[in-house]
Amino acid sequence: MPPRGLSRTLLPLIHDALAAAAAWTLAYLLRLNFELPPPHNRGLALTLPWVVPLQVVVFWIFGLYRGMWRYASLPDLRRIVLASAAAVLVTTIALYMLRLPMPVPRSVLVLDPILLIMFMGGSRLGYRMWREHRLYGPAQLSGEPVLILGAGEAAALLVKELSRSHEWRVVGLLDDDRAKVGQQLQGVKVLGTCGQLPQIAPRLGVAHAIIAMPSQGHGVRRRAADLCAAAGVRALTVPAFADLVSGRVTVSAIRQVELDDLLGRDPVQLDDRGLHQLLTGRTVLVTGAGGSIGSELCRQIARFRPGRLVMFELNEFGLYQVEQEFREAFPELPIVCAIGDAKNPGRVEQVFREHRPSVVFHAAAYKHVPLMEVENAWEAVTN
Repeated sequence: MPPRGLSRTLLPLIHDALAAAAAWTLAYLLRLNFELPPPHNRGLALTLPWVVPLQVVVFWIFGLYRGMWRYASLPDLRRIVLASAAAVLVTTIALYMLRLPMPVPRSVLVLDPILLIMFMGGSRLGYRMWREHRLYGPAQLSGEPVLILGAGEAAALLVKELSRSHEWRVVGLLDDDRAKVGQQLQGVKVLGTCGQLPQIAPRLGVAHAIIAMPSQGHGVRRRAADLCAAAGVRALTVPAFADLVSGRVTVSAIRQVELDDLLGRDPVQLDDRGLHQLLTGRTVLVTGAGGSIGSELCRQIARFRPGRLVMFELNEFGLYQVEQEFREAFPELPIVCAIGDAKNPGRVEQVFREHRPSVVFHAAAYKHVPLMEVENAWEAVTN
């Protein structure tokens, strides 16, 4: 019995070889109205043994056998399109060089990649649909009914993930954007506005509502929580937007609404145009660049393409970690890693003299107050 990894590669390869043979044969049949007179019959028999191995080699080169069919997606379909186009190009050149006695009709070379994409892409996406239905189909009919407040990106991700859940069954979405009412998101209909929750929830027998508005202000989320209370449904929410973007948690990590979700400061909207004028093309220096605040500042500054980013930090290991991250994440950005203490005037003057920064973000600070205010008070004052 072949190893599991080998069978996962061998079976798709055999499938694509059969798909290549079927596509080439069908292209001939379509070109000749499903009649193969003797000359073309012979041409098909002569070309098929060359076409199939050549195309399979091209498919292998394009990496069609690295992915798993159960996770087939648009990038896989894009790769199939490119591989099919390249395969037909290679086939055309090879058949021309072989100088076969029976030339291949040009329309066959046009039809072949279209049929290849249909056979190979369709089978992969069909397999994924069949597998997901087999694994998660029953889950869509079970679980507790729930409404989602919000019909944005977070809601789309949430609907997709909850479609695989046995605990929840999404019965509808609500959004204050009236233009979205009646539309569908991941197959789930936007039933009305958030203000209609008290009328819609009893009709659908819903006892829970999920507030999927992580990027909205606290005022919007507070209103959503009040609507849930007025409708007599239990309010749940998704993680903060920053946690979703960072990848620390997924949108399906649903939890109860907490006080912090309803209080605090709304997100600050950055003035992108002003920041571009301030930072783009200029030398920017960040002190404390290896700390949590300084490193995040550096990441945000990098988005505005400064001419050079000087990272000033006392902690050598912290600066090393940030440097490694930036070498990989922003390879085109010129960076300077300067070890030094912001309290050392000589070192600060040397860095300023050498790099002449136009903008300075001073993030070198002790920010853990309980730790610094007793035994380390003098160090805090000095800093």
